[in-house]
Amino acid sequence: MELEESEAHQRLALETPFFRAYGLEKVFGFGRIFIKYEGGNPTGTQKDRAAVLHAKRAAENGFDTITVGTCGNYGASIAYYASLSGLRSVIFVPKGYLLIREREMRDYGAEIVRVDGKYEEAVKLSSIMASRNGWYDANPGGKSRRISLMGYARIAHEIYRELGRAPTTVSVPVGNGTTLAGIYHGFLLLRKKGLIERVPRMIGASTVHGNPVVRSFKMGFRRMVPLSPDRIVETDVNEPLVAYYSYEGDEALNAIRRSGGYAGFVSDEKMIYYANLLRNLEGISVLPASASAIDALRQFVLRRRVRGDHVVVITGRSII
Repeated sequence: MELEESEAHQRLALETPFFRAYGLEKVFGFGRIFIKYEGGNPTGTQKDRAAVLHAKRAAENGFDTITVGTCGNYGASIAYYASLSGLRSVIFVPKGYLLIREREMRDYGAEIVRVDGKYEEAVKLSSIMASRNGWYDANPGGKSRRISLMGYARIAHEIYRELGRAPTTVSVPVGNGTTLAGIYHGFLLLRKKGLIERVPRMIGASTVHGNPVVRSFKMGFRRMVPLSPDRIVETDVNEPLVAYYSYEGDEALNAIRRSGGYAGFVSDEKMIYYANLLRNLEGISVLPASASAIDALRQFVLRRRVRGDHVVVITGRSII
């Protein structure tokens, strides 16, 4: 899949902090480590990059309602940008999930619909209702999937502009795989424009409690193989990452393999540890699941002994 960046997209681009993590460098002792802090977005996660584009497209194309299935972060982002665009938002969430951002979504005017099953069932029902009612479908893997990939591709452009070159690695938390795939496509665009000679090695991080992208990489599969729903275990920590089906799993797996990258599992305990470490060493508030990217980078460097510039994409800030 090839993406092209439009002028309208450039005008809507969000900017987030990028800085060198000297504290982490002292702890790990390898290369130069940089943080791309997506917690700096208005609703606190990288999801804003996709949501702002979806809301704009929905409004421009005459939709009055936008919908997604979510575990929380994407729903909060869609609800926020829908409210700014004068759109109604309908957010589908699994009944069994602790939805700590529910009040926030309601404050933005969202209608919340509880769904039997897991996250994937919420996405499915949201898409069905979008088709049935003529709503804009902002769900991953659907008709508007390219919009999300374009939003996340901007992260690559910002990294390049701040660093002045392509980094050696870029480590990204993986749930659906959309963020990692989008960043990879962003670097492909930069190479196509002649601004960089090589694409960074893409590193995916996810939960030990179930993610098909990382498992498929570990098993040597060429394409993503979904997990059985009863094999995954949701926790308050891993909720942004756990999945039995990743909607951009093939794109993410392809990005990892083609770039010579890596994918690793990370425990809840490690995520919490690295979130606390970032708070203490770098002074940033971090959603624990987003700190998984630090441990995946550590795993990769220990295996490959790769030095150079390492970028860790911290996808969200703590909202508690």
